[in-house]
Amino acid sequence: MIRRLPPALILLTVIMTTGLGAETISQHEPTLFDPYREPARPLSASAGWTSRAHATTTTAPTTPLRPGVISQSPADLSSERSAQPPRSLTQPLGTPIQSLPQNKLGSRWTSNRQHQQRLSAVQKDARFYQQEDSAKTRRLDFRLRGLIMTKDNAANRQLAYDQAGASLSTRDADLDSVGGFEAMLSKGLGNDQRVDLTYWGLFTAGDTANLNDSNAPIEFALDLEGLHYGPADAPLTEIFDGASQVSLSRNFQYHNLELNWTGSGRNESIDFDYLAGFRYFKASESLHLDVDDVVLSARDENHMLGLQLGGLVHWQPREQLELHAGIKFGVFANVINHHAQIQGSAGYAMAGDLSSPLAATQSLNKDDFATLGQFDLGLQYHWNDRCRMTTGYRIVGINGLALPTDQLAQSLESIATGTQVHSNGSILLHGIYVGLEYDF
Repeated sequence: MIRRLPPALILLTVIMTTGLGAETISQHEPTLFDPYREPARPLSASAGWTSRAHATTTTAPTTPLRPGVISQSPADLSSERSAQPPRSLTQPLGTPIQSLPQNKLGSRWTSNRQHQQRLSAVQKDARFYQQEDSAKTRRLDFRLRGLIMTKDNAANRQLAYDQAGASLSTRDADLDSVGGFEAMLSKGLGNDQRVDLTYWGLFTAGDTANLNDSNAPIEFALDLEGLHYGPADAPLTEIFDGASQVSLSRNFQYHNLELNWTGSGRNESIDFDYLAGFRYFKASESLHLDVDDVVLSARDENHMLGLQLGGLVHWQPREQLELHAGIKFGVFANVINHHAQIQGSAGYAMAGDLSSPLAATQSLNKDDFATLGQFDLGLQYHWNDRCRMTTGYRIVGINGLALPTDQLAQSLESIATGTQVHSNGSILLHGIYVGLEYDF
């Protein structure tokens, strides 16, 4: 028994030495002082073992918060997000604190309720202003107004008179109070901007005046020298001065068309609209003076086209009552068409030498500049958010026009011999408007 003991001890020592050599601790084994060092492959690890450095995590990646999106917990992540490739732990993790809209700080690790509370105010404001701007963009406003206006500041030319003191002038057949309408279509563009298309016009059948005197001859204040009429080529002055009846008729047309871009600025109770755009204005007047069977007629058309600027102030002292005052001014190119003639049953009156007479008929064109200014003062009553009633007073002043009354200031012989058109006339249109406005 004792003899067998040394060989047994030697054999035991060899076996233990071999086992310890196979299980030598790697330099990569974790120690008590460095527990996060990567361990070597365990002695009993399976064939599918992977070191921690190469392992991936199934934790869903966090995404930056966006306005209007509420973060979800990992348990509620959609399949689409879960299907994204997981991020390796070797990649650096982002900081849990990040910048949110409007420079607010928030944590990725807060709960859904905290996210909702933090973003609710921002989301509500964004939705409110987005809906308000979208409503303005879709809005289509329509305005319809009735106009009652008259004309002032026109030249007053005396035409004829008699010995009894009666007279006839261009003011006797002037534009009385006439009616018209105004229509405006407005389309919102967003950001307090819009485009306005406006038309207004005055419509009249004209006015007439007569001078009759059977006891005293009628004399004319017009310069008729140099004109003769009829087969006998009698001076036109003798024919006119021997008339027993004179009739004057006048007609007027005024049309306005505007296309304006408008922006707005707002205060608590005062709004200011500024505009720039194109404007077309047509002023047409005609005159007919009947002396027995001879007629003196003149017609002038002014086609004004140009740019204008303006502004409109709204003041709302009460919830349903609003006052407004606006002004527009523009410089225009004026294309003038002038026509004049003296004609009777025997043909045109003649001017110049009898051997080579010139017919008293004229058709001329002229290009010039004109100015137009407009002032509105009125009030609006808001029945509801969409419907408003409006009323006010309007003044429109125009300078640089060709008018028949101005052409009569010169010798009527120029109808046959002259080539000049006077375009220094001016008119003042003013009156009230009453209308209804509706937002679609």
